This record gives sequence, structure tokens and C-alpha cells, in this order.
Amino acid sequence: MSKILLAISEQWVVDQRIDAIGRWAQKLDAPILVVHVESGSGEQPRQGTPGEKTLRDITQRLKEISPQVELLLLFANDVVDGLLKTAEEHQVTMIILGLSRQGVLERLIEGNVQRAILNASRWPVLALPADWSGNL
Repeated sequence: MSKILLAISEQWVVDQRIDAIGRWAQKLDAPILVVHVESGSGEQPRQGTPGEKTLRDITQRLKEISPQVELLLLFANDVVDGLLKTAEEHQVTMIILGLSRQGVLERLIEGNVQRAILNASRWPVLALPADWSGNL
């Protein structure tokens, strides 16, 4: 059975990309594992984080379209390593991620998680541009 890992950042919003992913997963009868990785050692703030709220919002929207949705909030010092280990542990068949609108300077300072995943992944990766609104 196919299983899709949807890697989200706190900048993701519930938009047409989420709806397209939900409809596509439903057609494939593929469960979706929605994952957000927070940088850090695991000390979760009491009131949550922006990434945690985004994770809940996206998961809720996907469940309205396709019932086979799980969420996973991780804390890791290395975001890319955390996502790739999760993909292996959950035996996913594909990773979906969003491309950011970060500028060159921000990517140099923060790193480019999307590029690192594309380079290191052993699974097919579907990278959705921030302004994409098509169908799958």
C-alpha cells in the first residue's frame, strides 16, 4: 500500500495545494502522514508553536477530504534527518513538500531544507511551488 509523507513548515496554509493533495491521496487510496519537524531538543512550549497550529489545521482539512490522515509533530536538531528517518520508519512511498518563497539570504542563513531533502531522499519527492494551484 502506498503511503504519502507530507512535510510541512509553519509557513504552509490551508490552500488549494492541500485540497489537491487530499483528493489525489483519496484517488490512490493512500494514507497521508502529515509531519512537521520543530528544531530543538524536544522541549515543547506550553502554548504550542506556529508549526503545531499549522499541522493541526492542515490535518483537519485533509481529513475532510480523505479520512486516512495522521499527524506527527517531531522535535529534532536536524530537520532533514528527522523527516528522512520518519519516512523510513513509516515505510512511505513518496514525500510531498512545499517549496518556499525564501530569498537567497534567508536560505543561506537558515539552510534550504527542501533542497537537502531532494538531494538526500531515497523516495520520490513531489515539490509543490508556493503559488501552485493545479490538480494532481
